[in-house]
Amino acid sequence: MNFKNSRHVTDRAVVVIIGIMAVLALALMAFGCGFDKASTGDGMTVRNNFVTPLLTQEGLQEVVGRSLGETAQVRFAILSGDKTSLEINIAVDRPATCEDGFVEATMSSLSRKIVPTLFEYPEVSSVSMTMYGVTQGTKSDEIASKVFVNRVTAQDIDWSMFGPMTMSSMVTEYYIHPKILENSNVTNSGFGGMYN
Repeated sequence: MNFKNSRHVTDRAVVVIIGIMAVLALALMAFGCGFDKASTGDGMTVRNNFVTPLLTQEGLQEVVGRSLGETAQVRFAILSGDKTSLEINIAVDRPATCEDGFVEATMSSLSRKIVPTLFEYPEVSSVSMTMYGVTQGTKSDEIASKVFVNRVTAQDIDWSMFGPMTMSSMVTEYYIHPKILENSNVTNSGFGGMYN
């Protein structure tokens, strides 16, 4: 056996492993895994000693698209307010297959996917999520359900416990259309809605 060649292969493997670890460490630093962010007040956010832009309208569209994917038909996602106190309004259409008994579950799932992500930006002061379409399979401008969360409330939410049965007590404001609530309770024999 040629020990000289085997030593050379081992040295290369060590270099490759060190290189991979360095790339992973840089990726964690760049994405801020587990570290706090702070706004500089000049349109930038300091995150792990890296300066990144504050949330913009284009950035919001990207975050919403990445978080919600194809699970909802997004009507709009808009920012309002100033760069130190942004209010976010997101509207989705009720999925055609979403029966009245599943509106709350769908709303809690969509909210859990996007709201905590948006509050990672220190400049976001509130997030409103609205689902349109009171009658299943019929697109309309009537509000089926709405969730509003401000930053103070968001800090106390345990997102692992956030669901259709707990959502109304965890958010700042909650609304479900009375017709959906009534049909949900009738359809599910008292197990569907959280207002039984």
